[in-house]
Amino acid sequence: MGHVSESSYQYMVLVRTVLGELHAWEWLGILIARLAVGLLFLLSGRGKLFVPERREQMRQTLLKARVPFPEFNALFVSTVEFLFGLLLIAGALTPLACVMLSGVMIVAIATTALRNIKATSSLGWLSEFCICLKCFISSSCSGSFFPAQAGSAWIA
Repeated sequence: MGHVSESSYQYMVLVRTVLGELHAWEWLGILIARLAVGLLFLLSGRGKLFVPERREQMRQTLLKARVPFPEFNALFVSTVEFLFGLLLIAGALTPLACVMLSGVMIVAIATTALRNIKATSSLGWLSEFCICLKCFISSSCSGSFFPAQAGSAWIA
């Protein structure tokens, strides 16, 4: 071992072993993240689809944001949230679910939230937005978009 003491060597072996074991449990973190994000969208979409007051609130938000066809879009967005949240929970078509739910979030942020961001410059919020978007996509869409590379990523 030379210049490395026995206790330092044992510590390095322990750290390497723990990291190896954590890597073996990586799937659990991915599963929990996917279930949490899917449940969030499922419950949000369910409320807007099946509770008339929530759907009207959504319609009013779309009217205020000047989104065209607010009645149709309220129903469309709610359905996308509900169905693709359910697919994400089930682990079916996760890349498609992630793309659809990311699209809903990007449009929601672009039409409503951007006006409320207080930034020193017109692009001052961009780095924070990109970090949040990356975290959302990486936590809920982990895996490959290419089924040939990841076995059956369209199902997993």
